[in-house]
Amino acid sequence: MKQSPFLSASAAYLEDLQEKHGVEPGAVSPDWRFVFDAIRELEGLDEADRCGLDSLACEEIRDRGHLVADLDPLHRVPADGPGRQTAETRLRELYCGSLSLESAHIDDAVRRNAVRVAFEARPQRPGAAARRRAFDLLVAAEEFELLLGTRYPTKKRFGIEGGDTLIPLVDRLLHQAAMAGIDEVHVGTMHRGRLNLMANVFGMALPRLFATFTGTHPFATDMPVPADVPYHLGHGGELRYGERLLRVVLSPNPSHLEAVNPVVLGRTRAAGDRRVKAGGERRKVLAILLHTDASVVGQGSVAETCQLAELGGFGVGGTIHVVVNNQIGFTTNRDEARSSRHCTGIWKSIDSPIFHVNGDEPDAALLAADLAVAARNAHDCDTVIDLVCYRRKGHNEIDEPRFTHPTLYRTIGAHKRVRQHYAEMLAEASVIGADDEAQAAERWRGTYREGLAAAEEYRPNADGFPNGIWAAYAPTGRGETGGWDIGTGVERQRLESLIRSLAAVPATVEADDKVARLVGQRADAIEAGLNWAVAEAACFATLLTQGVPVRLSGQDVIRGAFSHRHFAITDTASDRRHISLNQLSPDQAWFDVVNSPLSEHAVLGFEYGYSLDAPEALVIWEAQFGDFANGAQIIVDQFVCSAEDKWRQPSGLVMLLPHGLEGQGPEHSSARMERFLQLAARDNIQIANPSTPANYFHLLRRQVLAPWRKPLIVMSPKTLLRLPAAVSPLTDFDAGTRFRPVIASCVPDTPVDRVLLCTGKIAYELERRRGEDQRHDGTAIVRLERLYPLPVLKLVELFRRWPDAAYRWVQEEPENFGAWRHLDRRIESLLTQAGVRRPQLACVARPEAASPAGSFHGDHDRDQAVIVEAAFAAG
Repeated sequence: MKQSPFLSASAAYLEDLQEKHGVEPGAVSPDWRFVFDAIRELEGLDEADRCGLDSLACEEIRDRGHLVADLDPLHRVPADGPGRQTAETRLRELYCGSLSLESAHIDDAVRRNAVRVAFEARPQRPGAAARRRAFDLLVAAEEFELLLGTRYPTKKRFGIEGGDTLIPLVDRLLHQAAMAGIDEVHVGTMHRGRLNLMANVFGMALPRLFATFTGTHPFATDMPVPADVPYHLGHGGELRYGERLLRVVLSPNPSHLEAVNPVVLGRTRAAGDRRVKAGGERRKVLAILLHTDASVVGQGSVAETCQLAELGGFGVGGTIHVVVNNQIGFTTNRDEARSSRHCTGIWKSIDSPIFHVNGDEPDAALLAADLAVAARNAHDCDTVIDLVCYRRKGHNEIDEPRFTHPTLYRTIGAHKRVRQHYAEMLAEASVIGADDEAQAAERWRGTYREGLAAAEEYRPNADGFPNGIWAAYAPTGRGETGGWDIGTGVERQRLESLIRSLAAVPATVEADDKVARLVGQRADAIEAGLNWAVAEAACFATLLTQGVPVRLSGQDVIRGAFSHRHFAITDTASDRRHISLNQLSPDQAWFDVVNSPLSEHAVLGFEYGYSLDAPEALVIWEAQFGDFANGAQIIVDQFVCSAEDKWRQPSGLVMLLPHGLEGQGPEHSSARMERFLQLAARDNIQIANPSTPANYFHLLRRQVLAPWRKPLIVMSPKTLLRLPAAVSPLTDFDAGTRFRPVIASCVPDTPVDRVLLCTGKIAYELERRRGEDQRHDGTAIVRLERLYPLPVLKLVELFRRWPDAAYRWVQEEPENFGAWRHLDRRIESLLTQAGVRRPQLACVARPEAASPAGSFHGDHDRDQAVIVEAAFAAG
């Protein structure tokens, strides 16, 4: 057996510590102070109360009692732990029964001690009313699964059988949250038991639920969307608990189950921020995340999201996690699935109290719910409930678990259902009567039968687009993103004034000399033209003073990964940050700029979630380099690009992905625009590659000033941040100006015989080459600033001007990367439509490659020169 650090200490050492504690308690560490305080308490007890044991043995029980707790409903042998022959009776009952607390890992001694005190002071069992409600929900849960299993035996539903206690557990969490003053809860959950939760806890109308489950399309719309399977769909509504109303939002999620975690937290943060800005409390909004044991230990999303818990820019005041611990993953045994003793080990890293519960003991689950809500509210920390249960059926209803686990499923087949077990317990305690179970069962069967009957006639009467804060952005039908040409310019005097404000360093801030010089140079842009960083800051300033909130997060975004932003001026004496964009006007909107952890998946998921509950705000996530976004590919594929088609879940999120080949290697070059173009369809997203600061300025302003919301993917620059040619005069920002999806340049009064189509920074190299040799004066260079939706009308209008020209697509990316393979047929079709005599489009690019970019500057420069020369070559 492992030795406790308490037991490994010498008697002399312990006596010396105790003597110091007696003289001055603060002279010993908080851990030991708690021990000696406990000894002092025990010395005041009667001998019968102390049971003859010393406090070190008590500490061993508190620290390790969860290892021998009676948690497994199937009663398999627990791991080693403190021996029962030395366990103090009272603590053994508290820590080694069907509810246990794991807390020795909590470094915060105040939190650890407070959680232990609350755990040890808990009532022996819940009140009679709570037990009767739990029993009624267990009857509801079982009858629901039996009904669906009988009516639809071959349909997947991922039922809750074996983990039935989850239903009253979640109900109790919501009840206690409401009683604690919380008024909004955001939930993310796995497949298992989801339909049961929606029917019996979250309040989804049964006709709608049953109709969707039996094949009715969930949305009524003139523009059919693919939608999704019923156990992926979300739900929102209000629940009443006594006099309290609680808004509950269940987020939709894909089969990448743990991917929904950061999305829910982002939504929770946005809802909390709205309350804070209105003078309320963030803690009034609660996140509840439900997991299963196999996914919670196997998916990196959990670890990434876990570290957001107590960060200033991402915290939500504590999340309650419930792990439905099936003790198996599909067909994988727990000893094949993880190395840790418990599946909840990840939360040890952030001082989370962890309550382990036997899933066959509803009383223990209800007490765990009470303790979890109380701990979250007291300490603003994540709290975990590990509900140890089993699966009565296989991974889904058409799976046969006996193929791989014959002895386990013989045990499960003979095991008493939790409803029966709990009914016997409550009847013995006179909490329910002899006929209560039968009456409850018949009542629930009747309710479900009525729901099924109504489902036959159910037809959705709404297209699924969210109302409330989203009502102002509702689409009017296909092509709602067609209103591109909205004015986004700003009156010149106002813009100049804002730029001067951004260039000022307050006298109260002792700034680094170089930073002060860089900040002060912003004012030069008024005469010299705005570079990328000044245009971005000016864009944010104009929006903030118009009442539009702005949130920007990502790795090192405050300074800028390329040291170009300096949104915060750090005082060299105190490290205090001054953010000019929050000091523009007394009545301006809020600006949040947040350096994130070194995470893509969790942070992008969080910001996507934030955008769902803040449609009025400009919400931006920036990758440190564009290719790093592939660490968040699940969020991109399953949420950003497809959520509106699957779930009618709109978003206005902006993704900034630094892109451009510069000889810096494959991971610092390509934002994989070809992947986003492949994902683009049915106006689901926007993809832009702006090449001027002014176009970038207008692109971001349009994102929140337009009457619609679509995710915006921006291939943002690196080289252009400091390229002398990449500046925009103030006239390009004036009132009446707007985003230009196509920018064309040619030599005036010269017939055009060649048109070079391109996107991004290579346009500057092509224009420079054209200026070096008058033989190329007949070449027009067309920058495609918006790649999707393709600006069809503007391109056709341009092509009609040059019907006799030869057309080439030029890109610096290898031929199998970049935009070429997505655009070639589309542009040829537009050339034909425009009446161009030779509508074939040639491609000039690097040869096909497995890697998106090279790693040597010399090779890069030579290859780039070859591309530019080939673009102008005859033929």
